[in-house]
Amino acid sequence: SCFFKLVALLGLLVGYHVLLLFTRTSSQGLLSVSCDQKTHPQSAAAPDTITDEDKLEGEGKGTDNPVPPDIIGSTGQRFSGQKIRTFVPPEGSLLSSLESSASSASSLFQNVSTDEEVVESDRNIDSADISACRDKKQWAVVTTIHEPNPSIHSVANLRRWCLVIVGDTITPDGAYDELVTKDNVFYLSASYQNKLLSTNERNRKAATGQQMDGKAFLEMMPFKSFARKNIGYLFAISNGAQVIYDFDDDNVLLPLEDGETVPPPFHFDNDIGFDRTMLLKSVEVVGTKNSEAESDTPAAKPFNPYIFMGPSHNNSWPRGFPIDKLKDNFETDVEQSNIDVGDFPLSSVGVIQSVCNGDPDTDAVFRMTRPDSTKFTFDHSAKAMPLLVPSNTYTPYNAQATTHLYNAFWGLYLPISVPGRVTDIWRSYITERIMKDIGLHVVYTPPIVHHDRSAHDYLSDFAAERDLYDKTTKLLEFLDGWSSDASTLSERIYALWVGLYEHDYLGEQDVHAAREWLNTLIAIGYKFPDVRDNSNSSNPMSKSTTTSPFQVQPTVEGQPYRSFPYFNVDRDGKRFAESGQKQLQDWLSNVDWESRPQNAVVKLILMTMDEWPLLKSWVMYHGKLLGYQNLYIIDSSTDTRCTSFLRYARDILGANVLFSNANLNELESLLTDIGQKVSGSSDFILKVDTDEFLTVHDGNGNSDATASGVLEYLSGFAQNKTHPLRLLPGNARVGYVQGSIPSESVCEKDIHSTPDNFPLNTPEDIDWFKAVFDSRQHIKRINLGGHNQSGHKMEKSEATTQFNIIHYHSRCIEIELENTRRVLERHNYISPADSDEQAKAKLAEKFKCSTEDVCNTCPFKAAFASIHKARLYLKWLDCEEQTKKEFYETYPAEVNGELVQMPFAEGTFNRALNDFLKESYERSDV
Repeated sequence: SCFFKLVALLGLLVGYHVLLLFTRTSSQGLLSVSCDQKTHPQSAAAPDTITDEDKLEGEGKGTDNPVPPDIIGSTGQRFSGQKIRTFVPPEGSLLSSLESSASSASSLFQNVSTDEEVVESDRNIDSADISACRDKKQWAVVTTIHEPNPSIHSVANLRRWCLVIVGDTITPDGAYDELVTKDNVFYLSASYQNKLLSTNERNRKAATGQQMDGKAFLEMMPFKSFARKNIGYLFAISNGAQVIYDFDDDNVLLPLEDGETVPPPFHFDNDIGFDRTMLLKSVEVVGTKNSEAESDTPAAKPFNPYIFMGPSHNNSWPRGFPIDKLKDNFETDVEQSNIDVGDFPLSSVGVIQSVCNGDPDTDAVFRMTRPDSTKFTFDHSAKAMPLLVPSNTYTPYNAQATTHLYNAFWGLYLPISVPGRVTDIWRSYITERIMKDIGLHVVYTPPIVHHDRSAHDYLSDFAAERDLYDKTTKLLEFLDGWSSDASTLSERIYALWVGLYEHDYLGEQDVHAAREWLNTLIAIGYKFPDVRDNSNSSNPMSKSTTTSPFQVQPTVEGQPYRSFPYFNVDRDGKRFAESGQKQLQDWLSNVDWESRPQNAVVKLILMTMDEWPLLKSWVMYHGKLLGYQNLYIIDSSTDTRCTSFLRYARDILGANVLFSNANLNELESLLTDIGQKVSGSSDFILKVDTDEFLTVHDGNGNSDATASGVLEYLSGFAQNKTHPLRLLPGNARVGYVQGSIPSESVCEKDIHSTPDNFPLNTPEDIDWFKAVFDSRQHIKRINLGGHNQSGHKMEKSEATTQFNIIHYHSRCIEIELENTRRVLERHNYISPADSDEQAKAKLAEKFKCSTEDVCNTCPFKAAFASIHKARLYLKWLDCEEQTKKEFYETYPAEVNGELVQMPFAEGTFNRALNDFLKESYERSDV
């Protein structure tokens, strides 16, 4: 069984350690290699500085045993984790306390000297070429010794992303000549890196007689090493990165269900930065059992995220998870765990790790003891959710598919004194410890990549991973008990690296390199986060006052959507319906208007099914207009283009997407329930359709669809007591509607043309179309059409808003018929299996009409939901050509109680609206 194989391999590991004890020294030569560079050793570690006192401490102060007897087994000796030396900094090696000005931020990667031949692929590295990337803020970093492959191409093809590729001495530079012609791709060849050093040295010496800031760090980075990625990180940061995707060259970005949509790792919006939340699940970790072989010393809590990510392999774990904790981990019952779902602020996220399908990042023990270890998948379904790593635990993350946000950039540094199979894991644990001091967290997400790992010798991996097996538990204990009272984050980070060296987790060269890494970050203008005051506790994780910003949210079929926190409450935390007040104005006088959003918050609820590509236009338009977090989308699509895009909208953009197969006849209660739950965090709610676009009427017969027009209408709501929206007595109506005019010529070219290609009628002041639900009052009912609750036409004297709906209902008849049949099937009026004749008979029966000559004999008088769609489809089934002609030339209207076809007036194009639509399309990453 797998368990006995694991036990046997652990025995091999213990024996291996015994052999290594005879040759072990505190300053051994180590390998620093990547997955693609396993055969290239780096230069040996620098000699460690050890005092006589340290030797005595490391030897147990003169006792016979070098470590306490409780960790000596009959077959070997475990790593003690004790301090064995004291770091003595060389003269002049100081940590900078100065912050660089923005003008010097890019000086590290200025143009190199042209005294020697320049590699063609290096020619795009100058300020003019990089300027195209400085506004994108999203960078990806990879190092490779191979030609461009699907992994690198998949990232290079991302919209709104830039890529820096760090070459090595054996990377085929010429293979990148074509790729770097893209304005978002930059290749740093080994020759460029060497010339960069010599050029920077000459420039600085000529100016000041000193070395240039950053040169010392660049010199420390060994070739034929995974750690050369560090140079790529600095390149991205110096060119304005806010987000860095750290990936390996054998991890290919995964498409979604449609096989074409490849979502990016992240979406950074310059307008809002990290001021939004992500939907995820959270696990409460109560405690960790200690095995019998361990001491009574409280242990740091390792956390295994794999078991919560829907793995195809039971009892799996990520590389770097402490192997002596596996037994306890396997006894964790996921079904019995306390798992909540909700949202979490991105401003409190430091690192986002994606698991990967195929051959995920497991260690050699797992690979050598599991059949089909390279055929491994995680839950990648539409309802799969990210996982928030508990703040009182440690979990490993790697450098293969990891997104780092700006406030955690200081933690990107990859150590150079440990093997490549260890370096990114050590980085993760070290970074997590510091993140606890500044309130940052790690999130695991469902797979966004597929890993096709190159051939490996698992025993060689096993040897390279020795520190992971031998030292991880002690490392976590050390980190858990470590504290610092340094006032700046950079000083605190440096102190931790010194401590790690003194306790034999790293070599001395990493202390120097970490110092120069921090100095270089300061020199290129990186702004370190502030340190929290942990003066009341030596261990911030043990503070009972520590709270997580995770917010539990309501769900639909296990899928969360944003509702809390409520702001639409009075100073007693009560909504109007709960306050006991009889008059709305009396309740409003007790509202804390200062602590809520200053503009009116409008939320839209949409139900949709298979409406591609209009769905994309709707989401991108309203997300830019109102914020993606204010969109609530109930989707029943079977079209994978729709489900793929909506997963991108939810996971990357931040929309609230709820996948559900609920029947149309069941959806009204769901719409009402969502409206009631989100009313506390909104001012107004509209239920709209995919072909309805919200704008504001300017009062002069025009529809102002620009963001400034809508924002102007919503602005000042909290401060202005006479704001027209604030004076509404309750539920109101959309004041205007503006319909589209179908165009046969446009449809002949492309029936899926975007809305901006269709002309519009003039806005109409309509008595009854869409309700504007006032969130301050109890929402009794939201019907499928989003009409007012009472079902009667509102008089013009009743509450009216300046909201205007652009109704792109009339576009191409083929699209209209597809949507119509789908709605009729969801109402169960007809069946998907019905033939045209069967569907015609069923619909004619609903209208109490004969199936003969329906178009000329049926009065189409009845009362049932979606009657207008049933009428159109029945007419199409009876008189196709007549219906098509009517569709493109006329529109149905009620005159004196009779339904007649009225000719379209000459339409116009709303240029402001079309410009806004096109701009919103460009914001899409896919």
